[in-house]
Amino acid sequence: ISSPSLRTFVIKSKGCYKYCKNIYKLPPRNEYATSTGPKAALAEAVKVAEENTEATVPCPQAQALDSDVLDTHPNVKTGAIDSSPPLLFLRQSGKVVDLAGLSKDAKEFSLLHLRSEGNLVDLQPTHAAQSRREEPHPTASGPQWHRREIQLSRLPHYYMALSKIRLTALVVTTTVAGYAMAPGLLDPTVLLYATVGTALTSCAANAINQFLEVPYDSQMNRTKNRVLVRGILSPLHAFSFAVVSGTLGVSMLCGGVNGLTGALGAANLLLYTCCYTPLKRCSIVNTWVGSVVGAIPPMMGWAACTGYLDLGACVLGAILYSWQFPHFNALSWNLRPDYSRAGYRMMSVTHPALCRITALRHSVALLALCSVAAPLSGLTTWTFAVGSAPLNAYLVHRAWRFYSDADSASSRALFRLSLVYLPALILLMYVAKDRSKKKSTATKAKII
Repeated sequence: ISSPSLRTFVIKSKGCYKYCKNIYKLPPRNEYATSTGPKAALAEAVKVAEENTEATVPCPQAQALDSDVLDTHPNVKTGAIDSSPPLLFLRQSGKVVDLAGLSKDAKEFSLLHLRSEGNLVDLQPTHAAQSRREEPHPTASGPQWHRREIQLSRLPHYYMALSKIRLTALVVTTTVAGYAMAPGLLDPTVLLYATVGTALTSCAANAINQFLEVPYDSQMNRTKNRVLVRGILSPLHAFSFAVVSGTLGVSMLCGGVNGLTGALGAANLLLYTCCYTPLKRCSIVNTWVGSVVGAIPPMMGWAACTGYLDLGACVLGAILYSWQFPHFNALSWNLRPDYSRAGYRMMSVTHPALCRITALRHSVALLALCSVAAPLSGLTTWTFAVGSAPLNAYLVHRAWRFYSDADSASSRALFRLSLVYLPALILLMYVAKDRSKKKSTATKAKII
C-alpha cells in the first residue's frame, strides 16, 4: 500500500480481534490456487498481527460486524488513529473492510475498494461513513423496490441475449440451406424476406422461452446470468419484444414469401413455446419435440423457394431431425447437475442409458439418410453419398465412444464434432446438389 496514512489494521484470528500497526498487501486471488493456499496467506497475516499487536480482544462469540465488542472493550481503540481507518480482515472471503460503522467517535474515514484480483487499491476519502450509520435500515413496511434503469446503448446487446443470437443464427443458416437445396430459381427479395422473417420468429420463440423459465434459469450455472434472471430487462419488456418480433416475423413470411412458409413459421413458434418449453419439466419427450422444431426451418426455406414440400424437403428435414440427438444429448450430458437442480426432465438426467443409445442410433440414421435417402429422393447426386461417408463414419465413431464410455471428454468431443458436422454436411450437400431438370415422378409429387 503506497498511502502513508494507512497505519492500522484489525484482524480476527482464533476467535480474537488483533489490532496491528501496519497494513500489508493481500495476495491476489490467483495465488490462492497455489500449493500454499489461503491457509498460508492467513497464517502469514496472523504472524504479522502477533508481532505488531497493541491490544487483543478475546471474543469467540463475535461473528458479525455489528458486534459492540470493539466499542465497549477498554483495551481497543477504534476510530481514526493518526488519520487512518481501522480495517477488518475477513477470513472466509479474503476481503478487507473498514470498521467505520463500529466506531462511535469516528468523524472521517476512508473506504477501501477491493478489485477482483484481491489487491488493496484506491483509497477514497469520504464523509459518508457517519451518515451511513445514521440511515435507518429498510424495514418490511418500508419501500423494497428500486428503479430499473436500462442503458439505451446496451439495449441491442440485451435483445441479442434475449433472442439467443447464436441459436437464431443456426436456425437462419438451416433455412437458407433449405432454400439453396430446393429445385427453384434464386429470388433475392424472397430470400431476404424468408431470412429476416425466420430470424424474427426465432427471436420471439427464444424470448418467450426465457420469459417462461426465469425461476428455473436462476438455478442453473449456465443460465443464471441471463438478462431476465439478473433483472436487467423486465418480464413485460421481454414479452413485448417477443410479441412484436413474432408478429413481424410471421407477417413477413406470409406477406413477403408465401402462406405455406408463414404457416410453418407460426406452427414452429407455437410448438417451441407451447409444447417444447413446458414439456422440459414433464417428460423426456421434450427432446423429440425439440428435434421436430429444429427440422422445420430447412423445410421453411424449401417452401419459400418452391411454394410446396416434396420428398426432397422431407429428407432434408429428416437429416436435421436426426442431427439434433447427438448434438443435444452430448451437450446435456455435462449439464446434468444443472438440469437436475432446476427440475428439468432430460434424458441425460432420468434415462442416461437411453440418452447414449439414442445419440448413437441417430448418428447411424444420418449415415443412411446421406448415403441412400438423399440420392434416391433427388436431393443430391450419388457423389454426396461417397463424399459424406467419411464425415458420417467419424460421427458414428464418436457416438459409439460416447455410448460405450460416457464421460465429460467423450460427450464434449461428440458435441464439438456436431458443431463442425452440420455446416460441413450442408456444404457437401450443396456441392453435390442434383441440378438436372429431369426428376422422377416420385420426386415431383407434392406432399403439401
